[in-house]
Amino acid sequence: MDHLDRHELTDLVARLGRCLDEKRFAAMRTVFTEDASVGTASGAAHGIDAIVEKAGRIRPDGVSTQSFITHPLIKVDGDTATITANLLAVFVGRPEGGGRLFGERYHLTAARTPHGWRISRVESVPLWEAPLPEITSLPPDTAQAKTTSTAPGQ
Repeated sequence: MDHLDRHELTDLVARLGRCLDEKRFAAMRTVFTEDASVGTASGAAHGIDAIVEKAGRIRPDGVSTQSFITHPLIKVDGDTATITANLLAVFVGRPEGGGRLFGERYHLTAARTPHGWRISRVESVPLWEAPLPEITSLPPDTAQAKTTSTAPGQ
């Protein structure tokens, strides 16, 4: 595996988390192959349309998430890559109140396509789940303002 493949695959995994957390579900078409499959504790989906629908159903309006996908172990064999990674996902604003914290292990398969690497399969293994106390989710404009504020004196 060369460094470029590793960089592109690591970036692909990061983009998956960002698309989910930022609710940019249509952008998931740049992360997955058209015929991808996903199997998680919340169910299975086959094909990009079903994957996009599933992502929106699990992360509806009013629910904020933050996904930490860490420690990717990547193996490339020609135009196929396997990736295992840890997932820590925080869900806030769930209808039943409070939040939930999930720990899972991701097993991903990626394919090299004419458009770059794309995920063709996701299988997650739940490791643990924990309730969180009442948590207040900040409005998106507040979070954005904190990351783009200028240094003192500017």
